[in-house]
Amino acid sequence: MHPLDLAIVIGYLLLIIFVGIRLSSRVKTEHDFFLAGRSLTFWVIGLSIIGTNIGAGSYIGASGNAYQVGIAQANFEWIGAIPAMILAALVFIPLYWKASVYSIPEYLGMRYNQTVRVTAALITSIVAIFAIAVALWAIAITLQIYLGWPTWLGILVTGTIVGAYSVVGGLAAVAFTDSLQVVIMFVGGLVIVALGISETDGFEGFALTLTEENPNHLQAYLPADHETFPWPGVILGLGIVLSPAYWCAGQAILQRSLGARSQWDASAGMMFAALAKTFVPLLVVFPGLLALVMHAEIEYPDQAMAWVIKEVLPPGISGLMFIAIIAALQSTIDSSINSTSLLITRDIRHVLFKQADRSKDLIIGRYLTVLLLLIAMTTAPMIADVGGIYQFIQTVLSLFQGPMLALLLLGAFTRRPTASGGLWTLVSGVLVAAVLLAVGLNMLYVAFTGFVYSLAALWLISGFTRVDESMDYEKLTYTPWWQSREAK
Repeated sequence: MHPLDLAIVIGYLLLIIFVGIRLSSRVKTEHDFFLAGRSLTFWVIGLSIIGTNIGAGSYIGASGNAYQVGIAQANFEWIGAIPAMILAALVFIPLYWKASVYSIPEYLGMRYNQTVRVTAALITSIVAIFAIAVALWAIAITLQIYLGWPTWLGILVTGTIVGAYSVVGGLAAVAFTDSLQVVIMFVGGLVIVALGISETDGFEGFALTLTEENPNHLQAYLPADHETFPWPGVILGLGIVLSPAYWCAGQAILQRSLGARSQWDASAGMMFAALAKTFVPLLVVFPGLLALVMHAEIEYPDQAMAWVIKEVLPPGISGLMFIAIIAALQSTIDSSINSTSLLITRDIRHVLFKQADRSKDLIIGRYLTVLLLLIAMTTAPMIADVGGIYQFIQTVLSLFQGPMLALLLLGAFTRRPTASGGLWTLVSGVLVAAVLLAVGLNMLYVAFTGFVYSLAALWLISGFTRVDESMDYEKLTYTPWWQSREAK
């Protein structure tokens, strides 16, 4: 590594540790640790949401996927994000605020019952550990190609640094470091675009090479029989299920919204993130196409971004962009461990052990942060055998996001769903999705089929089970328009 790049990287790592330690003085209670004392402003929330979202899947994995399939990858940023982000800002965030919850499983527990709450928290926590492991592996292979480090060393160093500021600073440290990281990501991404175009004889030279050598990479939608991303699956599985479930029910994403200083800041933060999201494809898709045009010699498609940084960017800029990648992946890790420690502490421990001492939530949350990191660091090397990072993450999400979205939608907009219906639908929906994946159905179709099954199952089962008349529907649901008219 060039000395200038090394100095930039070391300076950045020291800065985020300093920020975490500085913000630790604000953490006095579990409320401060998990929700930043509900003090976050809209711009911090918006930047932190983008930082959490542009993680292992979006920065490393999406560039690698663009290297494989082309600009169709941008659908995961536009169709797969912006409409659902607006829905979350205008509909679901106000509902969560009205219910005064810490987490999405807590809302499901209030709307259905505590068994649903624990089940949802367990599923989300298990998936989060995989997400952390994926991010650690992505950093490891980036460090391997950029610095020549063995993967185990990259995992160890990354886990130690992220753990340092996450353990002491909680959500506030996560949100503020994410905000800093997003600024670096955007600056570095724009520099890659400018220098990449220059290296390939201008935009015309870049477009000509791409068109002549890889014309299929210019298709906005891939054929209906495409093995991984068929266009009907993108519309049905991504647009209707995976995207709304991620943005309206994803704990790691929404936790900073629940930590806002006001409901306005919470919703405005998501809208601000939606605006920023429109520019993200330029940052994550272009490097993959650039590596393709420049005939990169890489072992895995997921190494496309790291190759571009090493081969295209000059000293100083290379170090800045390398930081951008590390920042993107760190934001996935810190957000996931903070949200997962919340789920285990409040949605599992408090429910299963009703006599648990709540004054110990802060220290337990910190211990869990360390434990989750250690488990993910141990699991990370296994990610090498699962194929592309992006496809792996979407496959895991397709297992449970259909049932979760069905419970959320019907629970929020109707009073028909019952506790028994919610539990049986959640469990059976995940099993149905697992069977469909096992028989080889495309993950996008799995997500859509699981969602449709869960809607039908929840509606039908709830018709044969008892409704809880004591539930506070005014607080937990939106009143249907026809009931509003009757009330008037």
